[in-house]
Amino acid sequence: MKTDEGITGFGWVRGGADVLATVLSLKDVVVGRDPYEYEKIWSLMYRPKITGRKGLGIRAVSCIDIALWDIMGKAARQPVYKLLGGYTQKLPAYIAGGYYEDSKGIEGLIEEMLKNVDMGAKAVKMKIGKLLIKEDLKRIEVVRKAIGPDVKLMIDANNAYTPSDAIEMARGSEAYDVYWFEEPVHPDDLPGLKRVAQKSNIRIATGENEYTAFGFRELLINDTVDVINPDAHYCGGITEWKKIADLARVFNVQVAPHGSQQLHCHLLASISNGLILEYYPPNTNPILGGQMFEEFLPYENGFVSPPDRPGLGFELNRDFMKQYLISQVS
Repeated sequence: MKTDEGITGFGWVRGGADVLATVLSLKDVVVGRDPYEYEKIWSLMYRPKITGRKGLGIRAVSCIDIALWDIMGKAARQPVYKLLGGYTQKLPAYIAGGYYEDSKGIEGLIEEMLKNVDMGAKAVKMKIGKLLIKEDLKRIEVVRKAIGPDVKLMIDANNAYTPSDAIEMARGSEAYDVYWFEEPVHPDDLPGLKRVAQKSNIRIATGENEYTAFGFRELLINDTVDVINPDAHYCGGITEWKKIADLARVFNVQVAPHGSQQLHCHLLASISNGLILEYYPPNTNPILGGQMFEEFLPYENGFVSPPDRPGLGFELNRDFMKQYLISQVS
């Protein structure tokens, strides 16, 4: 997104051609307006009957809103985290991984987790939900033994379980000092999520598949969650993410955003109820991990710091990305 003063703002989300089409459909709402009128612009973009209340339409709104904040930071010559409040400059971060791979097996999982600890990780996350409960409990057991008692261990089911199975998994994993159980059930099953929360001694985390503050309000008022994982790429951009975090603070719930450390390091550093940042090493997704951007966010001894460069502080590596260019958008 370019301004008439020559500043370029960069926003990115997943969603492909459908999201791009929606972004282009919102041009008339955005073009000609002052980026600092971000609240008004967001309200004009949020059209439930046209853009939708959730899904790819809100991702398009998110993309534009993220670019607006990048522009505002560059215009003010300040990093976005300072524009949002500048609460801290040092963030604890866990390394996400432990994915299922056909050739990995138990030994490969152990090797991966030990590499994360060698990187300085004080917390790691692994996937569950694809195998039988007893098989995944074995995977959790061997990871806990490998990383030792002092490294936090999160488990993430990506909505794989029924409430009854999620309760069984939660109770079974309590013996391995699991720090949180992420997305145990379908994102729309709030009664089921509440059952899991009530019958488990493990923190319940969810929210990466939720949209706007209205969706998170339902999670919070129904007492279903201990930690929320809003993703600014999905939930409505930076403007809405900040509202969600503030809403969670009123409920005394902590925030651990999902995805994209390049974006969320700024957001988490701006709030008082931030818990921990999700961090993907370069080899997890080589494009997002270091090739898409000219800069990469360093990970040191379990912590990261948001860049002090203006805006989001990450510029697109245009030479590398040219190979993925489908068409030039004016």
